[in-house]
Amino acid sequence: MKEFFFNHLERLTGDPYKNKFLLAVSGGADSSVMAALFHSWHLSFDMAHCNFHLREEDSNKDMNLVQTMATKYQCKLFIKEFNTFQEQKNSGKSIEMVARDLRYTWFAEIGKEYDYLVTAHHANDNAETLLMNLIRGTGLKGLTGIPEKNGRIIRPLLHFSAAKIRQYALQNHINFREDLSNFSDQHHRNKIRLSVIPKLEEIKPEVIKTFTHDIELIKKQYLFYQNQIDSICQKLRTEKENTIYIDINELLSYQNVEVLLYEILTQYHFNADTVHNILYHLQDHSGKRFYSKTHLMIRDRNCLIISPLDQEIISPILIHSIEELVQHGFECEMLSYQASIQFDKNPNTLYVDTDKITFPLILRSWREGDYFYPFGMKGKKKLSDYFTDKKVDLFTKQKIKLLGQQNEIIWVVGYRADNRYKIDNQHTKKYYKIKYHGSVQ
Repeated sequence: MKEFFFNHLERLTGDPYKNKFLLAVSGGADSSVMAALFHSWHLSFDMAHCNFHLREEDSNKDMNLVQTMATKYQCKLFIKEFNTFQEQKNSGKSIEMVARDLRYTWFAEIGKEYDYLVTAHHANDNAETLLMNLIRGTGLKGLTGIPEKNGRIIRPLLHFSAAKIRQYALQNHINFREDLSNFSDQHHRNKIRLSVIPKLEEIKPEVIKTFTHDIELIKKQYLFYQNQIDSICQKLRTEKENTIYIDINELLSYQNVEVLLYEILTQYHFNADTVHNILYHLQDHSGKRFYSKTHLMIRDRNCLIISPLDQEIISPILIHSIEELVQHGFECEMLSYQASIQFDKNPNTLYVDTDKITFPLILRSWREGDYFYPFGMKGKKKLSDYFTDKKVDLFTKQKIKLLGQQNEIIWVVGYRADNRYKIDNQHTKKYYKIKYHGSVQ
């Protein structure tokens, strides 16, 4: 096992002797063997231990064992104690997920001086993850199991079974502690560990080895699959100012539309059921909305439009002075009118007679029924009709800002001023030149 371990480590890191490692050590058989293997090869490493205080005095005994190991191996030891139950309150997460988040957040903080963070996940963990993902329905990616290398995180024991690791510990007199919570069937993963895998081993004793081989094969197949998906998605998807546009006609020209749509949308946290619902409404009229926990998608005329939820709406803001206007992304000058004035034709610039506006102004999103008198045009026009004429999509409409006073619109910011507030050659004495420096869709 010692030689195979080093070969895996070499494959993951290049030359292990040129790197400095931080080992995540719990005191269980897996991480204790991992630390012993690093020591046996005289590699440069330190250790990190999390005490989650989930098992009362047993948690402290684990910590004491790791302290003894650090002394034996003459390496630095980082210890972090967490009030995990308190952290879990109001989080909406399981205690295991909370502990995982706490662990990796802390590892990221202390691991900056190291080339690699090393965890002791093994082949049984990978098999359990595969089965868990099959139950959850995570799609093809979930069948690739635990990544052997993820950035600076490496897992050199993934090809070794729990039985092989425990055998090595016993043969080499490596001290470790049993985590009795591993033998409780309170959690789903433990039920798979204690009930499902033993049944599978009755059918095929080498099932862990088979799963390990299958996961490696699926990883290679998934890489090929993902390369093909990425190539197609590049043709379907365009991005502008943090908003994604997917051409519906182009999408429908491909076979397996649902697969393509799923692969595009899952990265924005849309689940399989929502993707199926979106597919069902692809032929509907524009305006249908779908939500994930982070994004909104609108089925527009020719596109699916995806944007972060926090960009969906602009809350009304009262502007009481020029100074406040500046605080919201505008630049403002008060100037004296001259017949020789040269107007900036940039749509992000507004010229308005100072006598025609009264503070407070209001900055808001458009509403159904809004109308204005577009500069350079005769009469009034509904904003909805104006946006249609300008081919403004539904999602962009939601993010356009209006500057107005009372119930009147002064400026559709970045698009068109209102004719009623224009500079009058005969009567204007002073005017505001207002520039908007924020994002205009």
